[in-house]
Parts: sequence; C-alpha cells; structure tokens
Amino acid sequence: MKTKQVRWGLRTKAPCHSQGRCVTYLMIRFSIIILLLIIFSCAPEIKKMPEYFIETKTSFFDLRHGDLTKNQWIRSPENLKVIHESLKKFGYQNLEIDTYPNDNLFLIHGIYIKRNFKNLVDSLLISYKNPVNEKYYKEFWERREKEKNDSIVYEIIAEIQAVLFKGKQIEYDQKFVNDTLVDLINIEFGNDKITAIQAIQDFEALRNYGFHQSAYNMLYERSEYSDLELERDQMKNQLTKSSEFIYPWLIDNEK
Repeated sequence: MKTKQVRWGLRTKAPCHSQGRCVTYLMIRFSIIILLLIIFSCAPEIKKMPEYFIETKTSFFDLRHGDLTKNQWIRSPENLKVIHESLKKFGYQNLEIDTYPNDNLFLIHGIYIKRNFKNLVDSLLISYKNPVNEKYYKEFWERREKEKNDSIVYEIIAEIQAVLFKGKQIEYDQKFVNDTLVDLINIEFGNDKITAIQAIQDFEALRNYGFHQSAYNMLYERSEYSDLELERDQMKNQLTKSSEFIYPWLIDNEK
C-alpha cells in the first residue's frame, strides 16, 4: 500500500488548456495589479504653475531695488527735488535709519556707512563751499559739482538736519511731490499694525496704480498681511495676468 504524500500550504496553478486562456488570465492579473497600484499608491504631487501679473515700471523703480551708488536717474537735480519733497510729505522721521551702538555706523537702504550719522550731516553742511582737508568731504562735494546737483543736495541735507536733529517742521512743496511714490512708501513703511481695512486700501492703491504683481504678493507673499482675514482669491481675480514675471515693487518677504 502506497503512502499518499500531502504538501501543506502549496497550491499548483490550474493548467492552461489553450494559449488564448493563458493570455486572458495574465491580462486579468495585470489589470488587477494596476488597479491596486492606483488605489493604494500615493498620488504624485501636482505642482502648481506660478502666476504672473502686470506691474507698472516707474522712473523711480530702482530707488527700491537698484544700486543707488550707480543710479543715474537720481543724479538729476529735478529728480532729487521730487524725491526730497515726496519724502518730506511721508516724513523723514518715519524712515528706517538704523544706527549701531558705537554710533559710527548706520544703514540706509542696504548701504552701510561707517560714520556717525549726525556728525556726517553736520560736516557735509560745514564743508560745502568751504575748503577742508578731509578727503571724504572734499571729494563728496567735487562729485556733486561735477553732477551739477550740489546746490539741491545741500538744500536737502540742511532740511534733513532741521527735521531729524532740530525737531523743526518743514512744509513740503506739493507741486514736486510724486503721490505714487508717497503711497508706495506708506504701504511698505507707514503702518506698524495693519488691519484688514488698511490691507484692502493698500490692495486697491496697488491695483489702481497698476502694481498687480505687488498686489498679488501683498495677498499671498507678505508676512505683515498673512494673518489677516481677507477674501484673497476674490481679490486676486481683480488682477490682470501677465505671460512673464516682472520684478515687483513689493517683493515676497516670506521666503
């Protein structure tokens, strides 16, 4: 009598009786595998295409993001007058001038100047039209004379001294004020605590002036506005798109 051998846990495949049935069987298995992969695998992240919007390019754009030491537009006496009167309207006392503990270094618009700010202003005024031995002041006024803007630069420095160090109130001349520049400065530097109402006003100003990329950044890329409850998507729909990126006045400050 033969002993029957039992294989525990092993199964043999059902034999394919024809080539057609084997192909059908494999196709069914393949379809099941694909279906399971679709159901259980992680969906790939869909990258959102960046959105670009129109942005007005003003004559004074480089004042915000350009190299002031190489800017030629600002050398013109007429343009210096416009900037000065616009800043007077905003308030020189409201500008961010960072001084450091030893008082021999200050920072304006990313430019470090290794001098005491008050002493620098005083010395520049004293050295105008007066022979001085110190090379810095002598060369400073020689450059201004070469650019033919020395008299307006002296006027500006004298009024800055009066406002910042003597506490005087000096009226601005509205006919030289660039209101667009004043509004842009106010949006970025004029408010320490921004409310939703103020944010909407800032958005409308940027949109009306044509700074739509800046307005978009205000909605989604600026930390000072990020916690406010705004109808961001609805506001964004009021902006005009562009086919290419245009560097904005109001940059992304969250990255």
